[in-house]
This record gives sequence, structure tokens and C-alpha cells, in this order.
Amino acid sequence: MSDITAEMTTHSHQLDKSKPFIQVGINQKLTVSDAKLLAKYIVPVNLSHESFSKIQESFQFLQSCVDHRMPIYGVNTNFGDQVGFVDVTPSYESITARQENLIKSLACSIGNIMPPEIIRTTMMLRAHCLSQGYSGVNPETIESILAFLNAGITPVVRQYGSIGASGDLIPLSSIAAAIIGENVDVHYQDKIIKAPLAIELAGLTKLKPQLRDGLAMINGTSFMTAISSIALYNLKRLFNQMLSAIAMSLESMMVISSSYNPLVHQLKGQSGEMAVNDFMSNFWKDSHLLSDLEELRHANQSNDNSKSNKTIKPVQDYYSLRSVPQGFGPFYENLSRATLWIENEMNSVNDNPIIDAANEEIHHGANFMGYYVTSACDMLKMDISQASTWLHALLANMVHPRKSHHLPANLVEEPGKNNGFRSMQLLAAALAVQNRKFAQSHQAYTLPTEGDNQDVNSLGTHAAIDLREAVANLERLTAIMLLASTQALELRGIEKASPKAQAIYHTIRQHSATVLDCRPMTDEVNTVIRLLEEEKI
Repeated sequence: MSDITAEMTTHSHQLDKSKPFIQVGINQKLTVSDAKLLAKYIVPVNLSHESFSKIQESFQFLQSCVDHRMPIYGVNTNFGDQVGFVDVTPSYESITARQENLIKSLACSIGNIMPPEIIRTTMMLRAHCLSQGYSGVNPETIESILAFLNAGITPVVRQYGSIGASGDLIPLSSIAAAIIGENVDVHYQDKIIKAPLAIELAGLTKLKPQLRDGLAMINGTSFMTAISSIALYNLKRLFNQMLSAIAMSLESMMVISSSYNPLVHQLKGQSGEMAVNDFMSNFWKDSHLLSDLEELRHANQSNDNSKSNKTIKPVQDYYSLRSVPQGFGPFYENLSRATLWIENEMNSVNDNPIIDAANEEIHHGANFMGYYVTSACDMLKMDISQASTWLHALLANMVHPRKSHHLPANLVEEPGKNNGFRSMQLLAAALAVQNRKFAQSHQAYTLPTEGDNQDVNSLGTHAAIDLREAVANLERLTAIMLLASTQALELRGIEKASPKAQAIYHTIRQHSATVLDCRPMTDEVNTVIRLLEEEKI
């Protein structure tokens, strides 16, 4: 066992397991919850004890191949479409220089600075990938990534650079450049400073990459997977909160309960549809606001149709009111599919080449392609787009008296003087339109690059960034719907509402008073968003 491996083992054994921590490496399975934990809190990340020997074995096998002058991509060849430049008798100094130059040249991300929690998660995922023992990295490389992470040094990475082919080369190079001590920016102790100073202050040493360490640090899907994993965690949490807001709005609209009879959805036979229907039915338990179909039939039968009495509710609701299970069932099921794909990617060996020391083979492949991430994000962005349009439709029903079944216009007592929630509908429309734009499939925009070596690419990072923003917009829409539904149920008589609706109503009213007169509501919307994030709703 090398000295560095011994140090890693000691560090692992000294970890205080009474406190939250995350473990990476062989036999460890990361989840989107781990990504969110690391995003929310700075928790220690350590390497599993079982990983040490396999990492070392992989590194030593790669070293022996180089010593025997075997041409290996990215070690004694150049990179990308220049793979034909082969030097089978390089010095180790020239190999190191090539690895360092690769990182330096690709550390050119641009645009808005990505949140530090995404970069921390990226670093965790990169360490987890390399510690599976199929990357041929020097153990010091993994140790350096984890040392940065646990010391709270977070490299500054900007939004643009990755096209999702050869992985996230440019964003990951921005991280690697800091670890090798280049004069790039990092977050450290609530300031942005240069990496060499942060390394000195934290008592660390800069990494000297060996063999393929530089390529291994940057050649994978860790950045796009980090973005999508946190977005997916937030979306899964938000999904039931969104359904609760929808249930409250339908209750305030006195929805006809027959549309949610279990038999209707059992006959359709779609599991997601039945699950959403069960959620709605359970939410409405003991409500006195739902409309009974038989009573409506009797009332309409007794009505003199020639006089067109519009005070009586028709026997069938608008689509947005009666088809929530059919509309949101696919969304429910796609969350599970996306979780499978994203968590598989989180736990994958996603670089190239693959070093199989046990069988003494090296495979040149393309696990750095991010198509599973792209597909998961594109799928969910389409679901979010539909959900956003749906929430806007429900809000439009609530604020307009033609469709609200006698709720006052604008959801205020004096609509002639006050605009109430009419302005909230405009805001909802702006958010919904943007989410519809985000629903475009990124896989349709592939652009050949890098001498046509990367003649197809996944654009997984673009898809993940748009998913992240789409989730944020859906959360904003959900907050608006909760405020509007709280107001509508109050106007109907909150004592008639279901206990679950009443509980949410009282939570909202602790932070947002009844809207009687016009007032700016940005702060109240943001407050409800915080309640959603803290899972107090």
C-alpha cells in the first residue's frame, strides 16, 4: 500500500460517523438525496476502504502498459481528433506536461458563475467515478479532489463550455485547474480568491497529474449529472406540493367528484394516473366543497333550459378541472424513470479509456456521452411545460367569473376597485411561457465540432441547466397557486374545506394576509417558495 493510500485509509477510519457524511467508491451507491445533502450542507465526503487497492492496481497496470510502449489514448497520444499524434516513448515529464496543458487550455468556461453547491456535487461525483478503479488514476488525484471538497475550496465554474461530448470538458477543467494550482478563482471562506492562495491557507498541496490523471479529471458527465441530480431532487419534492396546490384550487372551484372516482382510472389502467387520482382523493377527504354529480343532474333537469340559468353548475367540468390524473400521471411515472437514469449516471464509470486491470485490458469507448442525462432532462422539461400551462389555466379559471362558479372576479371582494390576483395570472403566464420554451429537446440541436471528431454530442449540460431553471419556475408557479387557492378557499368558507387544505391555508396565512386591497406581493411569493423548500407545506 502506498503512503498516500495509507493516509486515505487513516482518514477514513478517523471520520466521526456520528455526524452526517457521504462515502464514495466501490460498493457505494449515491442517490439524488446525497447530491442534495451535499448541496445544502458542507458535509465530509470520504473514500470507502474497499476502493484503495483497486485504484492502486488500476494505476499500476496503466503504468506498466506505458512502460511497455503500448499506445493508449490520452496518455502517449494527443487528444480528440489529434489522437494520431502518438509518442510511444515519452518521458513521464512530457506525459505530465501534456496532462497539465490539456487542463489549462480547456479551463475557459464563461458566463454566469454556477452555484457552489453544484460544483461541490460535481467534485463528489468525479471522485466517485474515479474511485471505482477503472480510470487508472494516481490515488493522489482522488485524494486531492476530496481534500479540496472537505476543506471547503470550491472552484469557480461558469455556465457555458460543455456540449456533453467527451463529457463536461471545459467545466471540469475549471475545477481541475484549481486543483493543480493554476491562478484561477475559487470560493473559500465566503470569498473569491485565487486557487494557490486557497491551497496555502487550507494547508493543502497542488496536484501534479501523472499518466492520464488530467484527462480522467475532466473526461466525464459529472457536471451535467450534478446539475440534473439536484434539480431532480427538488422536482420530486415539489411534485406533491404542486398536486396539493392543484387540489386546493379544484376544491375552491367545487370540482365534480365523479371525475375522480377510482373506477374511472382503474379502467384506464395507467399506474401514474391511478397514483395521482389517489393523491387527490385522499387530499379531499372530509371536504364539503366538492360537487356531487347526481345533485347537479337533478338541478339541471329541474332547470328551465330556455331561460339558461347560469347559476347552476353544469354536469361536466372544464378539462383542466376533471383530467388532472390523466394529465399528471405520465409526469409521476417519468420522475421514477428519470431518477433511475440520473442515479445510474451518478454511479457510473463515465470516462475514457476504461482500464480493466483485472483482465489486463484497456478499452477505448464513449461512456462520457451524456445522452441519458439529456433524455431525462428533456423528458421532465416537457412534463414541467405541460404542468406550467395547466397551473396557469387553473388560475385563469379562478380569477375570471365566467369560469369560477361564482367566486368574485380577481378573487377579491371589491373587484371594481382592486386587481387582486389578476396580476398574479400575468406573472404565471410569464413563467409558463418560459417553461414552454425550455421544453425544446436539446438532442435536436447537436453541432459537430473539434475537427468533426465530436460529430455527435449530447448537449446534456444545456438540458440540465434548462431543467434546473424550469424547476425553479414551476416552484414559483406553485407558490402563486397556493396563495390564490388560499384566498379562494377563504372566499368559499375555509371551514368547508378539507382538513389538508385547511392546514396549508393556516400555514400560508401566517405569512400572507388576506388580499383586501392592492399591494406588491413579490415578498409573499418568495416567502411561500421558502416554505416549499423547507417542506413546511
